[in-house]
Amino acid sequence: MDFSLIIIVLVVVGIGLRFVLFSSDKGSSRQNRENPSSSSSTSKDAVVSSPNSGNSTSSSGGSSLLNQLSMINSKKFPALSTKQLPQKLEAFFGRKDIIHEVSGKNWGSGGPICLYGKKAAGKTTLALVLAHQLAPKYADAQFYIDLKGEGDKPLSVGQAMGYVLRAFNPHEPIPSDPFELSEQYGASFRGKRILIVLENVKKLSQIKQLMPSKAGIMITTSEGKIAPPGSFSRQVKALHPDEGELLLFYFAPSAKQDAGDISELCGHSPLAISIAGSFLKEYPDYPLANLLNQLREERKLMKPEGDEYLKEEKKEIEIIDRDVQAIFNIVNKELKKETATVLRKLALFADSFDEKAEENICGDRANEHLKRLVALKLIEYDPLNQRYFFHEVIRQLVSKEVRPSEKILTHRNLALYYYEVLAEANELYGQDDEASESALNMFDLNWFNIQAGHSWSANKSTEDANIAKLCGDYCTQARVLMPMRHPPEDCIKWNESALTASRESENIESEKNNLLTLGMQLCSLGYFERAAEYLEDAQRLANQLSHVKDEKDALDLLGQACLELGDYERASECFERVLEFVKLEGNKKKEMEALDFLGQAYYKSNELEEAESNFKKSLEIAQKTDSKPQEAKNFEDLGLVSTKMKKFTTAISQFKQAKTVARQCKDQTREMGVLQGMANAHIKMGKPKKGIENLEAAITLAKKMGSKRDQGIILKKLGDFYQQLKEFEKAAEFYEKGWPKIRKGTNFKFEYNLLNSLGETYLELNNDEKALICFRHAKSIGRKNGEQYLEAKSLWNMSLIYQKSGPPEEAMNFADMASQACPENPTDEAKKLEKEIKEWVLKKVEEDIKGSGL
Repeated sequence: MDFSLIIIVLVVVGIGLRFVLFSSDKGSSRQNRENPSSSSSTSKDAVVSSPNSGNSTSSSGGSSLLNQLSMINSKKFPALSTKQLPQKLEAFFGRKDIIHEVSGKNWGSGGPICLYGKKAAGKTTLALVLAHQLAPKYADAQFYIDLKGEGDKPLSVGQAMGYVLRAFNPHEPIPSDPFELSEQYGASFRGKRILIVLENVKKLSQIKQLMPSKAGIMITTSEGKIAPPGSFSRQVKALHPDEGELLLFYFAPSAKQDAGDISELCGHSPLAISIAGSFLKEYPDYPLANLLNQLREERKLMKPEGDEYLKEEKKEIEIIDRDVQAIFNIVNKELKKETATVLRKLALFADSFDEKAEENICGDRANEHLKRLVALKLIEYDPLNQRYFFHEVIRQLVSKEVRPSEKILTHRNLALYYYEVLAEANELYGQDDEASESALNMFDLNWFNIQAGHSWSANKSTEDANIAKLCGDYCTQARVLMPMRHPPEDCIKWNESALTASRESENIESEKNNLLTLGMQLCSLGYFERAAEYLEDAQRLANQLSHVKDEKDALDLLGQACLELGDYERASECFERVLEFVKLEGNKKKEMEALDFLGQAYYKSNELEEAESNFKKSLEIAQKTDSKPQEAKNFEDLGLVSTKMKKFTTAISQFKQAKTVARQCKDQTREMGVLQGMANAHIKMGKPKKGIENLEAAITLAKKMGSKRDQGIILKKLGDFYQQLKEFEKAAEFYEKGWPKIRKGTNFKFEYNLLNSLGETYLELNNDEKALICFRHAKSIGRKNGEQYLEAKSLWNMSLIYQKSGPPEEAMNFADMASQACPENPTDEAKKLEKEIKEWVLKKVEEDIKGSGL
């Protein structure tokens, strides 16, 4: 026999056995490594293994076999579907009046349909029934979004928008800029018929901001009436008695005789009746008379509706929901000790969870107790995402029962388990498109529990060096995924907690990693001064540890921060060092980028020949490596240098080459910037007509791209050009067109500059009233953003108007306010303004003294 064939067969069988064992026991193996004796019949807490050197245990050794197994495991987390409606409910009774109204209505206007009523009244059930009824008309996408308005961690409008965007574009990061996020959210609906179910709304603004286009429809639920004008709003009340009886009969046919009494004692609440019916179904021998008596006793212990507490034998009873609380208390008392323990631990989860998480964290082998809780309707199941979750009323009731010892152990287990989930998602990301989508969905579905695990480790990091390390490891594993889904501000909070933990545990490598990550995130937010401080420390530690790659990355980011801060000498030093590193690596792409950054540093410090030399070197590599985007950028950079060197003909030629290459790689943003640079060169060489043509072409591109912000920026530039040409009426026209497009969509300083320029233009047109309005708006922007110089400058401009046209008292009044608004530590510009104000005030006082004859 051929021995090679035997070996191949044995290897295949071995891999197959390994896969079977891995897929069936992976979750419990984590528990058994530290607690091999635990079983489903014990109430002891399961203990999850701690992370190993920042890597997921499922990826130890970097084995290709384990990578394949990890990929197979990830199939449970496919990319988020655009069809997100939970499945149709098994039992639904009543609400026929509302259903008939919705069925007979033409929804061409887009709704919304607003359902409101008390907790546990059945709003969600009705919303989903209506959604499934309307879904065929809105076939492009259906979303179910819970804003968690009744919970302690509500979802923001931005997070809800991100939920929609990640379904349409799973690989793309969620924009951190609110204006860009809103634009992308609106753009995702164009040409589509979309249905959104929006749960637990708390404010009208949430509906307005998340409403789909007119071709779509929204169904909302809320406790109080929250409905925009023109909406279809209906209150969802308790079931009618006969409807309540039918619902109970569906779950427990044996209770038909007493169904009316049970429904009444459950307040005809759908949730309470469902729990009662499920209880009778699961406990068929439980005497109905006992249930009725206990329901009556439980309701007696609670005050009438509207009273929150009852003092009975000096014991304070908190009333969360009279109707649900009574039946919950009865069912909870009947649970097995082990099942009740699992229920209390589940209340400590921050959000929905899967079977593996429940088994590991709660010590529930084969999910025996979880299945029991689902059957009793105390836990709900989402088959679409294969997740389990609480109704918020049940969560609140269970949370009251949790014991301190359970909190300590369960939070620890949760933190350790969800670290491994995060590490597995991080390992999957980037392997291929399918794996990346799975990784992002795994991260998204488990986000709130991952966040809770990180928060626990951050809060406990001072107590234990291992927990401090865990806190840092969370941030290391989230470094790539978190910026894809969450704003930089959230990423910064995570890493600042990890930095503190790494310093307390004296873990230099972790400290270096966190410093580097914080520097990157602060740069992305524009906090360059803080970023530079962190990056200087990161570079020092990387050098100390001989970590060449991290030192290079720290220097690269530090150079970019220094460019923004105006420290061009330090920026040049950093990029020179980076250039040395990448040349040693032989990485031509990185060398090209380093040369480009070095050119920018020299350009901004007016060392134009050095800038030109570096841009040309970068261009040469770009052309050799066929890097079209970089080639377009280098030609644009060279055009800017030539414009500054007054080589206008050369600049125009370079800009034209940049435009051609940008078109080849379909980079409309680059082409738009090139056209603006070309316009500036034409203006400076005395060809304003050509310059204006370039800007008009740039506006056309901005319109095609649907970018209001870019349109506003270009319109301001047109206004600037016409102001330079002293065509003030045209300048004012373009400024006025640009302002609405940039409000709330650009850096506040840009809006301030536009208003300031518009005010100056109106002064030239002798329209003092409009000039004052512009300067008042500009002053408000300065004050709102804590920019004292900008506020002072606007107040001084208002004083100048009154100095020209009177009354003089107002001129002096605004001059005084401008003087008081000047910053305590003024820049050169602020010093110049302060001096100008002081000189005028002194001159005015002298004139007044002379005029009075004193």
